[in-house]
Amino acid sequence: MIFVKDSNDAFLNHINIEEQEQDHVILNGTPSSMSGYLQVSNTFNETIKVRTISLSDEIQHSEKTDLNISWKLFPGETTLQSLNFSLPTETPPGEYIRYLELGGKKQRVKLVVQPSVEIDIYPTTFTLQNTDPGTRQTLAFTVTNIGNLPFQIPEIKHIAALDMDFLCRAFGFAFRDQKALNFTETLNSVTENIKQNLTDWASAKVLEAGEIIIPGKSQLIHLDFIVPKNADPKNDYSGNIRFWDKDLSFVIKSHLEIKTKSI
Repeated sequence: MIFVKDSNDAFLNHINIEEQEQDHVILNGTPSSMSGYLQVSNTFNETIKVRTISLSDEIQHSEKTDLNISWKLFPGETTLQSLNFSLPTETPPGEYIRYLELGGKKQRVKLVVQPSVEIDIYPTTFTLQNTDPGTRQTLAFTVTNIGNLPFQIPEIKHIAALDMDFLCRAFGFAFRDQKALNFTETLNSVTENIKQNLTDWASAKVLEAGEIIIPGKSQLIHLDFIVPKNADPKNDYSGNIRFWDKDLSFVIKSHLEIKTKSI
């Protein structure tokens, strides 16, 4: 078996590009995941395993991009092989032409780049302190635009901050409720306890809402929210926030003043 690990390896001359239905091969997808197929044949008398081939941006090969592949072609075999290719994530949507050369033949390759709105957020988990009603809390996180379209920072107007133990407490009280004599009454008791202990929506605001992050850039985001008026300062709270297609999670630890005895 012969291994081809360099795009300039002479054994690539034995890998022929078969006639395509169109005059070009199509690779389609988002910049980070372009894929398509190419029919090739091995004219050598030994098995060839191809690890890399290259695409050029012009017929003159002024700029080359190596593709990491894994083709195994037996002697005389003709087969359809996959091509996977990555462009810089900020590459704008559109069609681009590249050229592939195998077996002395230049093959036109059309790259169809799809629109992509994608972001990365760090961090995504937060620990806060003080559950006094009316307390202003702030989450600060970095958003990076890893897509190829401008990203507009969304608005968030309210979030839910839930007592971390309210469900366990509701079921515990319901099962001990002497008046709840059957299944329905027990569930009614659970529901009533949840209603009594469920906090209101927390008012929230993204300070940078409406601003634009262009592809490849990052921005620090501040999300403010107010602990609800009916929150219990003795309880801990947690919540999840949907920011575009990402989830942010937080916990708020109650903070009670420690009283010390004077001597």
